Amino acid sequence: MIRTSLILSFVVCLCFSLIVPISFGQDAGRRIETGATLRGHIVDISPQQNPIEGVRVEIENTNGEIFTVYTDKEGFYEKTGLAKGRYSISTYKKGYGSRTGKSKVVSSGGEGYDRIKMRKTETLITFLFKQVFTWQLIVGFAMGFLAALLLNSLHTRSEAR
Repeated sequence: MIRTSLILSFVVCLCFSLIVPISFGQDAGRRIETGATLRGHIVDISPQQNPIEGVRVEIENTNGEIFTVYTDKEGFYEKTGLAKGRYSISTYKKGYGSRTGKSKVVSSGGEGYDRIKMRKTETLITFLFKQVFTWQLIVGFAMGFLAALLLNSLHTRSEAR
């Protein structure tokens, strides 16, 4: 009886000693996140919401430290390894109006995501060609010029007689 309980105790201890390291070993394989991640997608304001490549994204924490990343060809950006805290995100690209988004708060190991829409800025030349020099205006000027040439040639012929 004592022998049976001793053997049973030994088997139970052996099983327990195998189970405990296996359960702790599973945690050892996990990656421990030490920093936060901020990511986002930047698109234009068109109905198609086309992605904008090469946008400079500045991520600023409350201490004034600035991290700079750029969007890829699909308009996505990502900054990893950030300390927990509050961050403001500003975007800049030539030909577009700069934007400063709402601040984001992230925890250690947490993530924040933002979708930002940017508007193209108009220059005097693009404004003239898009708004003033429309195709109707150009066709109208061409037709008026041709009509003036025709009338002038008819008037010149009638004076020559």
